[in-house]
Amino acid sequence: KCLSLSSPVRTLWKFSSNPDLGFPSPWGVGFPGWHIECSAMSRKYLGQPFDIHTGGVDHIGTHHNNEIAQSEVAFGAPLANYWLHNEHLNILGEKMAKSGDNFITLSSVVNKNISPIAYRYYLLGASYRTPMIFSWEALMGVKTALENVVRILSVIQKFGVEDRTYIEKFTEAVNDDLNTPKALALLWELLSDSTLEGGTKITTALKFDEVLGLDLAGLITEARKPIEISEEVAELLKQRDIARMAKDWIKADSLRDEIRGLGFDVQDTESGQEINEL
Repeated sequence: KCLSLSSPVRTLWKFSSNPDLGFPSPWGVGFPGWHIECSAMSRKYLGQPFDIHTGGVDHIGTHHNNEIAQSEVAFGAPLANYWLHNEHLNILGEKMAKSGDNFITLSSVVNKNISPIAYRYYLLGASYRTPMIFSWEALMGVKTALENVVRILSVIQKFGVEDRTYIEKFTEAVNDDLNTPKALALLWELLSDSTLEGGTKITTALKFDEVLGLDLAGLITEARKPIEISEEVAELLKQRDIARMAKDWIKADSLRDEIRGLGFDVQDTESGQEINEL
């Protein structure tokens, strides 16, 4: 029993033999099928046509085709102007799925001291059309990369005028089928450009971030806050600085490990040791 759209049968209204499950309708008690739910919600909240429809590649053959057929027949207009179908994030060669044992949540990421923003950076590093293989090692590398972006920008004390050439290149990358890997590469090219003043770099980077969504302004503000350390950590930093000056790298690395054990990370920069909370 169903009201169907086409063959093979796609259910528009699922009948319920349980009077407590479902809603009354001219056809009997039941509830809408999955495909018609999406058509109804998009029509109500976005109108028709709306601009961009996204979804996984596994929805192309059935779900999205049904949405299109239902919506366009009902209202005589395209459902959406653009369709962006993303590939899957895979773990050990399998698609990550909520019903499987390989499902990783943002809580899993946070529990490893990696921010959701770093995870976002990780996903931006590949085209949405490209399958990704998840690994904690890669995510840790991206975490460090994002920290370096913030470190570079946080030492800049004043804003400047955005660089129009970089803005145009960035816009071109984003408009090229949402080429986020190229957009991130441009961010690094901007930061390493010795011909630009610091104020121009930070202003242009924050303009990029209106699209990237990495909350660079918030991360920079947080990075500029002074970090309180104990006398024990301060003494270890002093000893490590002496070891570095003596080029005793084994001892310097050992002291860094001790400092990490106390909840802080140490980075060596041109201006000396830089300490951050883990």
